[in-house]
Amino acid sequence: MNIKRIRFDEFGPYRDWSFTTGDNGVQLMYGPNESGKTSLLEGMRTLLFGGTHKAYGPMTGALDVDRNGESYYIGRKGKQLDFYSPGNPAIHEEPAQHWWHGIDKKTYNRIFALTLDDLQGLDVLQEVEVRSRFFGAEGGEHLGGAVKDVEKGATDLLVASSNGKRRINVLMDELKENRQKLSQLAEHEAQYVELQTVFHSTEQTEMELQNQLKEWKEYRDGIDVVLRAWDTYRRSEEARMHMQQYNSELALSRDEFLRLDEEIKRARDNMQLWQEKEAALMPANFSPDSPFGTYGQDIEDLIQQGAKWEQLRRECEEGDAYIRKVREQLEFSRTLHSAWRHDEPMAEDINWFDGERLASRLRTAKEQLLHWQDRKPAEATDEVPTANLEGASLPNFSEEEFAKKEYLERELDRILMDIERVEARRNSSGSDAQPTILPKWLQRISGIGAVIAVLVVLAGLLVLESALYTIGGFIFLILSMGLFWYATWRLHNGNSEVSKLNYELQILSSRKSDVEHQLEALIKAATPTASPVPSLEGVAHLERWIQEGHTLQGIYDEALAAWQNWLPQGAAKSLDEDDFFGLKHEYDQYHEQLRTIEGYEKRLAEHKEGLRIIEDQAMALWYNLGIEAPVSPTELKRIYNQYKNFQQNKIVWEQKEAQRKSFRNEYDNWHRKEKELLLRQQELLHKAGMESSNEYRQHLIDEDQYKQWQTIYKQSQVQLDLLAPDAENKDLFYRRLREGNKDNWLDELAHSEREIASIEDKLATLYERRGQIVEAMRTLGSDQEQHQMLQEREALQSELESALEDWATQVLISHCMDKAQQSYEQEKQPHMLELASSYVERLTGERYTLDILGINKGVALINNNGERLELKFWSSGLADQVYLALRLALAKVFSYQVESLPIILDDILVRFDENRQRSALELLAELGKNQQIWLFTCQRSVYDMAQSIMGIDCHRLSRS
Repeated sequence: MNIKRIRFDEFGPYRDWSFTTGDNGVQLMYGPNESGKTSLLEGMRTLLFGGTHKAYGPMTGALDVDRNGESYYIGRKGKQLDFYSPGNPAIHEEPAQHWWHGIDKKTYNRIFALTLDDLQGLDVLQEVEVRSRFFGAEGGEHLGGAVKDVEKGATDLLVASSNGKRRINVLMDELKENRQKLSQLAEHEAQYVELQTVFHSTEQTEMELQNQLKEWKEYRDGIDVVLRAWDTYRRSEEARMHMQQYNSELALSRDEFLRLDEEIKRARDNMQLWQEKEAALMPANFSPDSPFGTYGQDIEDLIQQGAKWEQLRRECEEGDAYIRKVREQLEFSRTLHSAWRHDEPMAEDINWFDGERLASRLRTAKEQLLHWQDRKPAEATDEVPTANLEGASLPNFSEEEFAKKEYLERELDRILMDIERVEARRNSSGSDAQPTILPKWLQRISGIGAVIAVLVVLAGLLVLESALYTIGGFIFLILSMGLFWYATWRLHNGNSEVSKLNYELQILSSRKSDVEHQLEALIKAATPTASPVPSLEGVAHLERWIQEGHTLQGIYDEALAAWQNWLPQGAAKSLDEDDFFGLKHEYDQYHEQLRTIEGYEKRLAEHKEGLRIIEDQAMALWYNLGIEAPVSPTELKRIYNQYKNFQQNKIVWEQKEAQRKSFRNEYDNWHRKEKELLLRQQELLHKAGMESSNEYRQHLIDEDQYKQWQTIYKQSQVQLDLLAPDAENKDLFYRRLREGNKDNWLDELAHSEREIASIEDKLATLYERRGQIVEAMRTLGSDQEQHQMLQEREALQSELESALEDWATQVLISHCMDKAQQSYEQEKQPHMLELASSYVERLTGERYTLDILGINKGVALINNNGERLELKFWSSGLADQVYLALRLALAKVFSYQVESLPIILDDILVRFDENRQRSALELLAELGKNQQIWLFTCQRSVYDMAQSIMGIDCHRLSRS
């Protein structure tokens, strides 16, 4: 027998696992520790022999096996066995009983399915089951069974235990008890006579109690009859009332009405049948009146705009995101402006022509004022001591000068505030905000390098006339220019925000210096100083110079005020005339970006308008079609698919129009017949004086109800006649039922039951007392009891002698049969030992064989020198090889006598060296030609070695 496929639905660690064997006789399964090899061995044992595993529980799985060229299926689900050959009836025996003469699971596990622990020891050769099955030749297994039966028969007769319950043990205990009772009997005549008197008195008491019990039972039976008749009587009264209710004197034509009603029903069934056939011709989910037929062209028009719809939706979504992002970038760029404040809105309409004019005017006034200061006369600069020695003079401001002074001080405060704001923003930029001189040095170095490169080129062309110098000079010039460009880029763009802040700070510092200079000049001009008496010409010149200064100062103040008033909303208040073009550049740059965004928004609005028009058309179409889903191109595609299905179904429906008309004609014929039947039914109703068929039908039902209740009434009367006592007047019996109260009768019944129970308790007590008296009288009747005890002893002794004779016979038969079995073994065991010896020789590389001649002295080995090696001198590996050889020989002998069973070996080669592992694999491969062998191993070397040996299929074990 060979296993072809294994399937574990649920067993131990395996879930939904299956394995199909190869073509060779040896199936080697390689897997590391905890990969499930031992679990697989236990599962194969359980599938072959059944049972429930102690650790893994019940098995759910199956084996596909091949036996003598025929396939079999062995499946198990718990205790349920599913055993059959495909195409044949199920087999209800276990495979071991059906095929292998009842070999048990224990013997199979000891010989065929082995782990390393199961392999150890030689005690398997002494087991009765193994000896009878493997060494008993033909009929040996029956002889072993007979020996077991004889031993069981002897054990059933006698067991060597003081507490044994076998037949001989029980007889000996009863005989002992009989002897003890015989010694305890005595004479008690007087007590016996007294007990006899009491016994007669209990008989009189029993008679009185029995009479009372009979009276109460008769009373209870009378009440029980009335109670049983009560429900029947009430049912008869109810039936009589319903008879009066349903009684009718109308003469109804029941048969004719029912016939007409049946024909009308048949006509309507046929009408429904032909209507259903007509409806079946219509395609599923199709209606000729569907709105798809009305609005099909709208769907076609809209589906043609589907691509445009999706594109517009995508462009609108992307446009909104783009504009939002660009506006965020635009707002961020405002924070980088130096001439505009980011916390105020920027003016929309600005007269840049006036601004440029005012800036030019202010610049001219400022230059004239500075030129006037440079032309200060010598008389104004020569300071001479004056006669006033008490201290310096205080400034003397006119109203116009004082107002100008206050204006300059406010302007200086605003400039200082702007400087603080810019410095705070620059400091918040971190260490990168600190100015660096590296770009300037790079510019200087690159400039010097460019000059040197030009000189080298000129020297190469004119003086040395060398192409090498010329090319080298050009390369050096290009590198110098690249370095200069990089330094310039680093200087202006290395840190754009910091550069702008530094530039803004330089402008504010320059403006601060101008305002401070003007304020200082104003204070100095208003402060009188002592001076020597100038000449008349010098005084006149000084006065003209001062007058010119006042005039130029007024012009500057007027130009400055006009410039300050012109500065647009959102511009920094500290800007001067030099900041005009920076202000305009930032404004133009911002509004150019803003106009670009507005252009995008305009085009986006056009796209949204186109999208709105398409979605309005879609919403109108959705409304007309009765669709509640959101409007989307995806939903339009789904609707278009439905429309196409509608068109196809409409074509099919139009093709079946002729057949549908035929079905409609059949429907109309049955409809006309229904009308004719309804007219005839109406005549019948009119004749009976009724308005509807339901009313007529209800009268027929009432008539049926009357007949049913009449039957119930008659049956109830018959039952009452049967329940009425024979000796009692029936009128009196019915009067008791009409006038009685069921609750009172139930109370009387319960009272009678209690009285009966009380009397029965008294009788039970009396019987118990009488039994005690009888037992005491029997005990006192010693002579008769002693005679019975003597007879019982003789009977026990006779039965004991017979049982002992049977036991001796069983023991003798067992001894004789054991001798006969030993004779069988002496004939058959040497063949097994010869096989085992040859296997040992192959496993040990022809170094050892079994000592068959000295087997009676114990199992031992003979080496090549003829020396005998006893068991105690074997190594663990050598012992495993001998044990394996014996198991293989036993399996081979069993295959000769019965059948070759699969051999399953789990990690039995772990203590073999490499040479003997190879010898073992080669031996298993040879045996596998006639008998299937499963070898489980966790050693990679064994797996690799087996791949080079013919006749072995190698597999990697996986539980997935």
